[in-house]
Amino acid sequence: MFRHETQIRVRYSETDKMGYLYYGNYAAYLEVARVEALRDLGIVYKDMEDLHGVLLPVAKYESTFVRPAYYDSLLTLKTEIRELPDSFIFFHTDIFNEENKIINRSVVKLAFVKADSTRCTAPDFILTALDSYFRAE
Repeated sequence: MFRHETQIRVRYSETDKMGYLYYGNYAAYLEVARVEALRDLGIVYKDMEDLHGVLLPVAKYESTFVRPAYYDSLLTLKTEIRELPDSFIFFHTDIFNEENKIINRSVVKLAFVKADSTRCTAPDFILTALDSYFRAE
């Protein structure tokens, strides 16, 4: 299993009238977590698209809101890839507040698609990057 952590501070413009992180912004935070997790594996999202012609559109997004996040809170996003991808890759992300209490639990399922919009399986460079995290399991 591959694990990655990143942190994001809630900006004022991302909150609603109640002072909570607006629910629609969680998807953007999850994207940051995915991009940084892949970067940690040596995979640059832009290169994946521009050099390899592989795109990752979201196929499914599930999110459970446990408690609110507030303006200026430093959030920790803990992301896991729990299985080697095939034609889909799943990112499981739990978001914690500064008190280490969970505020959100999400799963994002992305499909592998070539630039011409045809479906494909996980490219070798992604499987190679993940291989060592799953070999011992």
